[in-house]
Amino acid sequence: MSIPLEQPDAPEPLNNSAAAAPESTDDSYADYEALYGEQPPRIATAKQTRARAVTSRRRAELKAGLGDTRRDNEIVFTFKAARFEETWLIGYLKTFYDDQLITDVLHEVKGGKEATVYCCRAHPRTGADLLAVKVYRPRKLRNLRNDAQYREGRKVLDDAGKEVLATREQRAMAKKTRFGQELRHGSWLGHEYETLRRLHAAGADVPRPVAQSDNAILMEYVGAESDPAPALHQVRLGPDEARPLFRRIMRNIGTMLACERIHGDLSAYNVLYWGGDLRIIDFPQAVNPYENPSAYTLLARDVTRICQYFARYGIQADAPSLARKLWTEQVAASR
Repeated sequence: MSIPLEQPDAPEPLNNSAAAAPESTDDSYADYEALYGEQPPRIATAKQTRARAVTSRRRAELKAGLGDTRRDNEIVFTFKAARFEETWLIGYLKTFYDDQLITDVLHEVKGGKEATVYCCRAHPRTGADLLAVKVYRPRKLRNLRNDAQYREGRKVLDDAGKEVLATREQRAMAKKTRFGQELRHGSWLGHEYETLRRLHAAGADVPRPVAQSDNAILMEYVGAESDPAPALHQVRLGPDEARPLFRRIMRNIGTMLACERIHGDLSAYNVLYWGGDLRIIDFPQAVNPYENPSAYTLLARDVTRICQYFARYGIQADAPSLARKLWTEQVAASR
């Protein structure tokens, strides 16, 4: 049985008050950082007061099971986001509402520099009760990792998962224009969704992908509604759990290689553990072992991190030998 450990120190949460971001004619998010600090009290206008009253009434109706989640194109969240956050969430998630995949955003699961994961109420037609949506931050607010090593040898994909070959697009990316940066970002998300789709089809322990929009990925939710599955580093495994779990993760690494993928950032921080089951998450940086010149280095690092975690349970493993064995069986043998 897994026992939750004390949670590590988390970054200061965003100020989720209903205060509006300072207005700007150039960039509506220019003063975003100010939202982290204390804000002077604002006097709501009559229009704002009416809007809040409507939202509160609709939330009450939804809780009571009255009516659909939208009325006259209105989208209402149970999750009480700050106004600037709710604005871009509605924009990014509207396609999932329109396609009858989700009906509500319930709460935030995990925030990060690049993206935030939310728990959503699934539409009945999906056959699921809950779904998770990973929403990347607006371009001006996100802080993507130094991804040059992961992009080496990688094809650029559009939002439909097709390779970008047009000269104009290639030139824009080379010059790092605003348009080019958006193409690169869209490709980053496209690769994550395509990797999830490929690995799930092969039977790997990854969340089932459901849909993709231009800045969000909808997928299987792991855990209970009010209790999301913790990452592996947050639980203490029982004496009979560690070794089978270690072997299972190593099998998953082998499955990834068979699917021409290396996670590239694998550790106990991105393996979810719930009721004896696991899901490996966060694949935007995954690389192709046949195309990326750093592939073996990244594989060896993934294996080493997993071995280091399980060493605390007395599992002694030779990480370099394991990495070489996996590479030889799955990659070298097929060349």
